[in-house]
Amino acid sequence: MSERGEVPEWVPRESPRHAGGPGVPRVFLGMSDAGGGGLPRRPAFQPPPPPPPEDHQDQEGPEASRSPRHGRAGSGGGHALPPHSRRRPGLLIGPLAGAVGLTLLATFGVYAFATGSGCGGDDAITLNVAAEPGIAPAVAAAAGRLNDADDTDDTVGGRCVRAEVTATDPVAVATLLSGRGVAGVTRRPDVWIPDTSLWIGPAQAASKTTGQTRIIPQGSLAASPLVVAVPRTLAGQLKSQGAQPSWADLLKAASGGTTEPGDAAIPAGLVKLQVPDPNRTGPGMATLLLANALQARSPKGTTSFTGVVRAIREGVSPSVKAGFASFRRDRQGRYPIALVPEQAVYEYNARGPGESAVALYPSEGTLTMDHPVLFLGQDGARERASRLLTSALTAKPTRDDLRERGFRTPGGVAPASFREKTGLDPRPPRAIPPPPPAEAQKTMQAWARLSLSIRMLSIIDVSGSMEDKVAPGITRLQSTVRTAQQGLALLPDDTELGQWVFSTDLQNGQDWRELVGVGPLGERLGSATRRQLVLSAFAQVRPKKNGDTGLYDTVLAAYRKMKRSYKPEFVNSVLIWTDGKNDDPGGPSLQATLDALRREVDPDRPVLVFMYGYGKGVDAGALRQIAEATRGDVLIAETPDEVQQKFLQAVARRVCAPDC
Repeated sequence: MSERGEVPEWVPRESPRHAGGPGVPRVFLGMSDAGGGGLPRRPAFQPPPPPPPEDHQDQEGPEASRSPRHGRAGSGGGHALPPHSRRRPGLLIGPLAGAVGLTLLATFGVYAFATGSGCGGDDAITLNVAAEPGIAPAVAAAAGRLNDADDTDDTVGGRCVRAEVTATDPVAVATLLSGRGVAGVTRRPDVWIPDTSLWIGPAQAASKTTGQTRIIPQGSLAASPLVVAVPRTLAGQLKSQGAQPSWADLLKAASGGTTEPGDAAIPAGLVKLQVPDPNRTGPGMATLLLANALQARSPKGTTSFTGVVRAIREGVSPSVKAGFASFRRDRQGRYPIALVPEQAVYEYNARGPGESAVALYPSEGTLTMDHPVLFLGQDGARERASRLLTSALTAKPTRDDLRERGFRTPGGVAPASFREKTGLDPRPPRAIPPPPPAEAQKTMQAWARLSLSIRMLSIIDVSGSMEDKVAPGITRLQSTVRTAQQGLALLPDDTELGQWVFSTDLQNGQDWRELVGVGPLGERLGSATRRQLVLSAFAQVRPKKNGDTGLYDTVLAAYRKMKRSYKPEFVNSVLIWTDGKNDDPGGPSLQATLDALRREVDPDRPVLVFMYGYGKGVDAGALRQIAEATRGDVLIAETPDEVQQKFLQAVARRVCAPDC
């Protein structure tokens, strides 16, 4: 497809910005460069080859028919050529071809395999293979062996089979399969090898309307569990303290949560989370699903997931490799913890960084990147051809390539190089079953909503009744402000927030007064950030003695303010905290307020009004009608203990809106 269509919410909205970027495919051709030019310089680091694998390792992989030749590195040209194929002489044959190809890939990211007297010609079946970049070198080497072979047994209907491999980010293929856009790839592959089967559900769900995508799994090529990569210094510190962090500990520490006495947890403020973008990467998607599964066990449920999403959102990196770009302690003394596949830790340490990484394996278990081999399409001949490729992918040379690159077998057997020195544990971690496709899709939709930036005008009632005591030594206003402060701590710096107060006749005859204008919390305004100014304003808020509640006037003013300054890239909302009902005789009636809101509501510029009632004197009916007129919501709390819980529910409502 050549035109960009509507892209589903779980994939990026733009194509790569520059050539050679993460979304641009890298092609591995099944033919040699006739120009020669000699061998390139080998990269500085070459991992030591592991010892020969045990017999049970050789049996790992998807079920497929295997020809004897797939156990060899390549074939010579001594066999008689069958009449169905055209054979061309090549420059390099067998093991040397694979070695040159792997070296060129490591150096430049692109290389060409030589063909011996392999498959070619117009009558050959050519498979277009899209492989996740991390595993693409081993896939391309296997394709080279397939293309170079002379074995006449490996044919489909008398036609030989060859494969052309392109290193492609899985999100690009998933976008293409959805039928709603392109993101760096325009030709649908015959065989797709993403990093995780988690991509299958979204791709199938998005393609239901086209009915053109048939996905046939042919087994797993390699495994790489999701781990927590930490600097070796931090790993040593945790080990000396006897701490074996769990996912719950890590997510709690990264999201600013408190720990219970006796927990073997990471202290809050010690770490910062780094997660590959869930919209673009399999490990990022797996992180969200893992967090959702763990938080489902929590009594706080959705509100707990909301806090975790906030921590993930602040630590998003564009790719797995980018998560290691600043793998050192920052100026605030925080250590990075990167949620990445185990193989990425091996690859990072192989570069010889200043401080190596150590993989932590949380006690609850983890999800695994299973690198499935998927056939796409309806063509029976190509499907049979894909099984010949799968046979090459499960042969011993390919398994050796994968182990040398830090992948486990599909059954979890680790390379011999996995040991304490390399920061990796050879023992297979406990496996957490992947969620059903419907649950995965629901979680990704929740992320899409929650990851949108918030643009909110918060307004606190300062009428006289807010001075009433609701607990020993605590007034209703103090309780409300404390909740607002806690909510402020959950919001990232790119949140746009403004703060008003309201009662009656607060400023020049109007019922509201602006304390801090709407804008990014991280923006500096003079010597302080907007976040600091809001906190300072909270500390100075006082009830207006004998002040009444100019609720309806304030609602209309706030709604119009946010609609005039509407920003489509944000969730635009108004949050009003009040303990009573409108008692401003000079203001509009409830009906006049509702009529005005209904006239001004614009589906293309939605501003949601959330009404937060606190106390027994709240006019819940009026608050509910105002919220419903703008597709917002109303929450009522009667005691201080309910305040924080209700507010977190208001934030968490974005997970299910507009269906909740």
